[in-house]
Order: sequence, then C-alpha cells, then structure tokens
Amino acid sequence: MKAAPRKSLGIELMLAEAEKPARRRRLSATQKLALQEALAGRLQLYPRGYAASKTGPFHSRRAILGLVRAGLMSLSATARYAAVTRRARDMYAAQATSESE
Repeated sequence: MKAAPRKSLGIELMLAEAEKPARRRRLSATQKLALQEALAGRLQLYPRGYAASKTGPFHSRRAILGLVRAGLMSLSATARYAAVTRRARDMYAAQATSESE
C-alpha cells in the first residue's frame, strides 16, 4: 500500500494561519500608510518592498505580512501582489475619505 501524499509543510502552515481568528491589534504608522495606499489599488512587490508604482513609496514586506495576519490584506498565490480585503475596505475606507476632506 502506498501512503497518502502529504501536503507540503508551507501549505499546512498557511492553512493553519488562515483558520485562526483574525487578530485585532493596533496598526503601526507604517501599516496605516500601506493600508491607505493599498485602498487605491493593489500593491506590487518590488526589490525595495511593496508599492503601487516603481517610484514608491515602498512598504516593507514585514508591514504587509502584519496586515495579512490581521486579515486586512491578502497576498496572491505568488506573493507578488497585495490587495486590501473587503473587511479592511469596510473598516478604513470611510476613515480615509473623512480624513482627506
């Protein structure tokens, strides 16, 4: 008999992380900036970090991963693009528009 194929350890860890309830922590200043920038569209991964364009401003991978763990951003399968989740859009879009006025 053959053993059932195992999922890779990385996929198992990602699935375990996804099943955990979303953590509600205060956002750092860098995370707030990244979130506001991402509300306009998705961020692309460049060598210097995530940004909406090649000229920046750039946001660190660490800040983006913190937002992903909080459930406010999602990464594509290749981790090349980051986009704001619906939950983040509902929570922060109203704040962003009221602050800009």
